[in-house]
Amino acid sequence: MPEFLKIAALAGLLVLSSKPVMAIDQTSVTPAEFDCWEPERIFKQCAAKGPDGRPRLKRSYLARLRYDSDGLASVLLIHRTDTKQSQWFYVRRGLAPVPVESMDNGPDYFNDGLARSRVGGKIGYIDRKLNLVIPATYDGAYPFEDGVAVVCTACTLVSESEHSEHSWYEGGQWGRIDRKGRVVSPFRPWQKGQRLEFN
Repeated sequence: MPEFLKIAALAGLLVLSSKPVMAIDQTSVTPAEFDCWEPERIFKQCAAKGPDGRPRLKRSYLARLRYDSDGLASVLLIHRTDTKQSQWFYVRRGLAPVPVESMDNGPDYFNDGLARSRVGGKIGYIDRKLNLVIPATYDGAYPFEDGVAVVCTACTLVSESEHSEHSWYEGGQWGRIDRKGRVVSPFRPWQKGQRLEFN
């Protein structure tokens, strides 16, 4: 192959390989939709929705998070245009933030190594590696305690008031599951005014 053809082919490959990068750079700029809350201050425009609809934290904000000994950090994302929309997330380096339920004005605790996570309107449980280890199939769920968790289907969340941190579930079918997601107490209907007890 003549030398000038080799040079032309290499130049063509260089031009072709640079165009997609330029196109990606131009279209990947997404306006930040979330602010991040910490007890001392609010960090403006710290996150935006990724292509899959899940929030992505800016690198500059990821670098300032306080990670625990397991490599986890928590962050409260507040929607910039509707401040009533806020959600706690757990973050691990290299992974997309994972949403978790609120507990005591913070992110859900890892009781028995698991925390509640809402996916598509249903609740499941994640481990400390942020893997969904019990599928999100429940309408309501409480934290694990002594190896079991109380969960419900077709139940609804009830709050004392719009801004109250105190809430509970009512209605539907209630049962208990173990850490592997197996039902250990059969589901039965909730009855108003009666304490729900399991064997």
